[in-house]
Amino acid sequence: MRIYKIAEDLEWYTIENTTDPEILRNILRRENNDTVSQFAALNPNCPPEVLAEVLRRGKDDYVSQNAAYNSNCPPEVLAEVLRRGTDDRVSWYAARNPNCPSEVLAEVLRRSKDDRVSSCAARNSNCPPEVLAEVLKRGKDDLVSWYAANNPNLKNLKPQEEQCKKVKVNNLLYGIQVNE
Repeated sequence: MRIYKIAEDLEWYTIENTTDPEILRNILRRENNDTVSQFAALNPNCPPEVLAEVLRRGKDDYVSQNAAYNSNCPPEVLAEVLRRGTDDRVSWYAARNPNCPSEVLAEVLRRSKDDRVSSCAARNSNCPPEVLAEVLKRGKDDLVSWYAANNPNLKNLKPQEEQCKKVKVNNLLYGIQVNE
């Protein structure tokens, strides 16, 4: 059994560090949800079209989550994932991916849900500042508002649009809230 463990660890290490996109492509096309496939989906050398294939399967498994998290994941595929409207881990990772299109993050936040996908969208560095301001104008005491208030993009509002004050949530001061 010890030999199997060493061989398995070596395979993980090899997949995690390979620069050969063909190896990664072959592993992910097997459609297994094993540790080797999970590392392949995280590998920065994984081809974007293979990550797209993984996500279009519509599964909420670790391989899909890692594909959504990978910085090579195509923006249009991240948009497809978020437009499904599900609050699953794959959507969470898609909403946090820095390649996620800002217009899709805006769509997610304009649904006005207090879910994990919205929280992830509100903390994404691509989230438009005017949408973050819209979230804060709702005046809700939720995690989505907290992430919106603390997103550095909120500072990118033009001064004439910005009328700010500290927002008190659960008797603690967080970020800023844009007043009407």
